[in-house]
Amino acid sequence: MFPRKGKEMKTESVVSWEAHLIRQAAAGERVAFELIADQYRTSLYSLAIRMLRNSDDANDVVQETFVKAFRAIKDFDATRPIKPWLCRICANCCVDAVRHRKREGDSIDNYEYMLVDPADTPEGQAADTLDGELVRRAVDRLPEKYRRIIVMRHFEHLDVNEIADRLEKPEGTIKSWLFRARALLKKDLEPLMG
Repeated sequence: MFPRKGKEMKTESVVSWEAHLIRQAAAGERVAFELIADQYRTSLYSLAIRMLRNSDDANDVVQETFVKAFRAIKDFDATRPIKPWLCRICANCCVDAVRHRKREGDSIDNYEYMLVDPADTPEGQAADTLDGELVRRAVDRLPEKYRRIIVMRHFEHLDVNEIADRLEKPEGTIKSWLFRARALLKKDLEPLMG
């Protein structure tokens, strides 16, 4: 019997890169976990700095997040996206950091603002709106093929294999384009957002 061809075979036989890394990390592969950490470190730092408003504390919390995630990854379902799970761990670590400050004798009133999601404050909403607008404009400036990839991956939340199927391109090409698109966005946004 000959193997099936086309999209059906591709969909069945392809395991997403992230799911592959999660499975490897769950098996104890540190390099696989480091690749996951590298992918999400910036996002987690952004979350921590918004909650804690202190660079040193944010860095500590991100490190603690990865330690906790590495210890628990064997129980994580590799078919689910890992970013929301990491963000939840990070947010919990931020709350723990605030509690720790309270135990050390600081008044919790000095840190109460940290327990509020910045998006719930007028300042946070304004900053999120401004940041979102800067990102949308940067995405609009990308060449068409890169813009489509970014929109599919980050706004429609499609996996690389789903994007490859939709565009009828090899996954390797999609990964390459995604890498280049992110590099262009980073270059464009760094001077604007710090």
